[in-house]
Amino acid sequence: MSSAHAPYRFMVVDDSRAIQAIISRLIEDCGYPDIEIERANNGEEALALIPRFAPQLLITDWHMPRVSGLELLQTLRQLGQSHVKVGFVTTESSPALLEQARTNGAVFVLNKPFKDGALIENIRAAVPPPPGARAATAAKVRVAAAPSAAPPDSPAAAGQFASDAEPAATSGERPLPLDHARGIIEHTLGAQPFELLPYEPMEVARLGANNLLGLYSAPGKAAAAVGVLDAQAVCLIGGGAARLSAGEIAAAQVAAQPTEAMVAQATTFMRAAGMLLQVAEVTDGCSLTRSMLVPAAFPKLQEVLTRGGDRADYRLVVPGIGEGRLSFLTL
Repeated sequence: MSSAHAPYRFMVVDDSRAIQAIISRLIEDCGYPDIEIERANNGEEALALIPRFAPQLLITDWHMPRVSGLELLQTLRQLGQSHVKVGFVTTESSPALLEQARTNGAVFVLNKPFKDGALIENIRAAVPPPPGARAATAAKVRVAAAPSAAPPDSPAAAGQFASDAEPAATSGERPLPLDHARGIIEHTLGAQPFELLPYEPMEVARLGANNLLGLYSAPGKAAAAVGVLDAQAVCLIGGGAARLSAGEIAAAQVAAQPTEAMVAQATTFMRAAGMLLQVAEVTDGCSLTRSMLVPAAFPKLQEVLTRGGDRADYRLVVPGIGEGRLSFLTL
């Protein structure tokens, strides 16, 4: 995207690729006209990248191998890099240590699990966007999640998932590894206990109504992957993210009728998952280019779910509430 303003530069430092993806997605939602995001797995990598990349804001975890977040902050100050603003997103809760971070110049300290809006607010306060720029809102997400104007079994919709049918592949951990999927769900559900288990490949015959479909693209690949959450997973993930009660989520599951808020939050989850998808010839994840809640399975989805290629199939269980299915497949 072209802009008269130089790109806003951000660095995300965390040893969890899932958290990297979540924070990167939230930076994109802050309303900046043009951004560049660099990622590092620990403080040592960050220190090597900073002279070249020159971030305006560095968002870091605390506990990381080799060089911790606090050591990273202290080293930057010792090197005279006080112009690089540093914020923490961490599980560290010691008042003395958190005060040490603030004393060394941290512009914010946010505890995991954090609310998306709280991080967006802190990012915009640390690096003010241009006048008139607005952060993404729930309404914007809902528009992206709304059902397509084209019926799901129409040629227009079916073309989005077009592929030559091939023998079904064995389910594995590509394109979305288990630890990455767990990391995103852990952030999404907050303190809610859950289990995420590899499962047998999803079958259209077992799908009911109101499944959430997502189409992913990448540079050079208009259709790189597809994600499918069944209605029960939409309720669990979306309802958990919206902090709805167990009763509200369970009732929506029984009826297979996720609410608008559930769909919006589940779509946000799918966007974050896209950044972690491992697709051949794609080096930096995928973008969710289209999502739709379809009332029932349709023939083209059968082709997608039975074709060859990498796929990851999981069973999500939230004790005392219910369970759901999610699948990610390369095209």
